[in-house]
Amino acid sequence: MVMTVQIDARSVRMPGAPHIWIPLSGRHAAAAGLSMHSPCAPVKVMAQRVWYAAVRLAGPRLIPGRRSTWSPPLPEDEWAAVLDAWRRTVGEFDSLAMYLRPQAARGGFAALLLDHGRGVGFARVQTDEGRVMREYSVMSQLHEARPSSFRVAQPLATGAIGSSWWMLTSSVPNYPLGAVRSARTREVVSSELSQILLDTLDRPAGVPRHWVPAHGDFSPWNLRTELSGTVWVIDWEDVGFAPPGVDLLYGSLTAHTTFGAPLPSAIPDEAGEWVERMLLDRIRREGQPGDANSVLVTALRDLPRQ
Repeated sequence: MVMTVQIDARSVRMPGAPHIWIPLSGRHAAAAGLSMHSPCAPVKVMAQRVWYAAVRLAGPRLIPGRRSTWSPPLPEDEWAAVLDAWRRTVGEFDSLAMYLRPQAARGGFAALLLDHGRGVGFARVQTDEGRVMREYSVMSQLHEARPSSFRVAQPLATGAIGSSWWMLTSSVPNYPLGAVRSARTREVVSSELSQILLDTLDRPAGVPRHWVPAHGDFSPWNLRTELSGTVWVIDWEDVGFAPPGVDLLYGSLTAHTTFGAPLPSAIPDEAGEWVERMLLDRIRREGQPGDANSVLVTALRDLPRQ
């Protein structure tokens, strides 16, 4: 029997990020909702942290935008069923911060589950079963390995609902995390995650033996850092085997276009070709000329190859 879980759906679309719905059920819930956005430039990170502190003190009335009630992103019966499944895994929660994926080619949504403003779980829902199950498996392997250079949320449960698949993990810290800016930190994290997955990730037939496991989206918005310096790596759905250096190259490109980090003096030819194909495929599926992926392609083509 499916139990109806009452969720406060009074929200406001986040200014500058209209795909994020921030709950208005209380000051702590609203502040936690702000953490669903991942700015990378230092000035924007600082501004978000100031805004977060102000909302925690004064409440959601400080958040501009039109107040409204969001509609469930699934049919009513499926929505009730999935809320009940999450409740049985993490316990009670009374509000959600919602992230509706803006990429047309990658539908679905994510939800930060909140109980009196405290994050008790993080759910991702999409229609691609393979991506969900691969991400769940990879995160499980990494969490069990207890890496020393970064942390990964603990996978808690996964399941199917209608034509969608969901994955539920523990919540990362619910305050605005910064972006990793150190190239050395990227190198250490990339090396450790690749080594862990090399021992556990199945190598598909036909993949060259010298290719290594890669995160696949090793960007500042997926490498987040606490005030203490602890690094969190999120969004593991693009993990797979790739030529050596792919993560570091993509990390350098995105750090350069995001906050002006220096580019490498030269790049491995195979890694450059792989990243360019990936970016061109994203442009074909979900982008437009002049978008962020096009900017990355331009920066990549300007780099000398080894």
